[in-house]
Amino acid sequence: MMMNNLQKSAIANFISDPKLKLVKLNEQEYMEGHIAYRSQQNEPEMILKATFKVIEKHQSSQESYSILSIGCGSGLFEKPFLKKLIELNKSIHFVGIDPNKVECVKTEEWCHKLNRFQPDKFTFKIHPIKLEKFESSQSFDIILLIHSFYLFSEIESSFHKIYELLEEEGIVVIVIAIKTELRELLYYVTQRLYQRSILLSDDLYQFFSEHNISVHQEIIESPLNITKCFQKDSQLGKHLLDFIVGANTTYFSPSQLQVLLDYLSSNSQKLEGGEIMIPTSVSLYYFQKQKEEEIKKRN
Repeated sequence: MMMNNLQKSAIANFISDPKLKLVKLNEQEYMEGHIAYRSQQNEPEMILKATFKVIEKHQSSQESYSILSIGCGSGLFEKPFLKKLIELNKSIHFVGIDPNKVECVKTEEWCHKLNRFQPDKFTFKIHPIKLEKFESSQSFDIILLIHSFYLFSEIESSFHKIYELLEEEGIVVIVIAIKTELRELLYYVTQRLYQRSILLSDDLYQFFSEHNISVHQEIIESPLNITKCFQKDSQLGKHLLDFIVGANTTYFSPSQLQVLLDYLSSNSQKLEGGEIMIPTSVSLYYFQKQKEEEIKKRN
């Protein structure tokens, strides 16, 4: 369902209107919104499956992995991912970094439980910091950036640091949203709240193309169930709406809230069972760091 220019202009004007009070989500609100959002689609399972296909193809013979997750959050992806590796009898040293301290506490909690359950198979360290502040003498077999490129203001310096942290023949897995009607809201809200654009799949694709970086790309489509957003007293719906917009919708007037809901409704599909679904899609990019000798041979 493509958005026409008139609709795009209308939502841009709506978000930029000074009468619309935009208040940033605090760390707790962000975490609750993130959990609500992921609970209303099957994207996490699809990403997990695609990521394991990559590992099986390139690193299946390894018995142990050092794994860095940049923007690990509360571990909505990382927890099932690491559990699955341990079930496959792999040994894991996991490092997670994220500027959201509240989410890092949650990640530390389940990591402690995993460590107590499998002390010989799982060790970890969580750092509540941004990538640019992270220092490590260790390099990593797998680096995950699952919906975390939005944290970066630009690509090049972030990419160089990620590449330096990667072990030879190590793999980077990046999941990043494709710009759709749903993402349009966050795109304009981010511009107004933070005076910058969020990085999306097209930006990353352009960077890879311009720098002749060989990557694999897979498109994952997973509609989001936004039914709860239209239920006035639903706490889940409120968290979901806040996360979609990237701001606290408590401060929206009833008429402003209705404009937002009308926009979502006009870009959604109502199923026979009454569920209201809006299209969302992401790119999963991955690349493998070459051995030094292979690079020299090519040059």
